[in-house]
Amino acid sequence: MYEVFNVGETILLDGRPLCLVTPAGVQAWIEKDVQYSYRYDKVRDPLDGKMKYRCLYQKDGADVPFVLVNDPDNGDGRVIPLDSVPASAP
Repeated sequence: MYEVFNVGETILLDGRPLCLVTPAGVQAWIEKDVQYSYRYDKVRDPLDGKMKYRCLYQKDGADVPFVLVNDPDNGDGRVIPLDSVPASAP
């Protein structure tokens, strides 16, 4: 699954909605040679209340950033929380 439609709470960045992308979607960008950048921000994990990192992607030419989420076909479709920033892209 590459696209995820949010039917619950809207996921925001600086008060604006984010698009969602799964790891398979990012892999499809790589295979199609889509240019993108990524960064991390820190948010409170609603499940355990701790501050975690989330990965944000920006496709070249896209106005709205994407947040990395689990594939809802194989998981819960939630934002993937990270305890620390990895050395390389997810």
